[in-house]
Amino acid sequence: MIRKIIHIDEEKCNGCGACVTACHEGAIGLVNGKAKLMRDDYCDGFGDCLPACPTGAITFEEREAAAYDEQAVLENKQKKGGTGRKTGLPRLPGQRHAPVPPGGKRTCCPPPQHSRRSCASGPARSSWCR
Repeated sequence: MIRKIIHIDEEKCNGCGACVTACHEGAIGLVNGKAKLMRDDYCDGFGDCLPACPTGAITFEEREAAAYDEQAVLENKQKKGGTGRKTGLPRLPGQRHAPVPPGGKRTCCPPPQHSRRSCASGPARSSWCR
């Protein structure tokens, strides 16, 4: 079916992972340091990931894609701990990151880019990513 779906420009993507966190459906993942739409049927086409991208690498396009499958998304979220987010814990309104799970570590940045100065959350928020 032809439908509205996201497109990620690998040339513009800096691999920060902000879109992965913003995607409530779990449709986006990081592959070789770049964001990638993992499954067309997980993308609802609402574009919560667009404003999260600091480089403007994500846009909408109309193309042949599998229909959005809400049931598959819900099953995937259950497998990942209920939310589809990296930590498995929900964010509160206005909170930039989901809380760190008890005894866990924040996973907001891909390992090669994670440091206090280069965190995807920015220098002011880097303490959240320890």
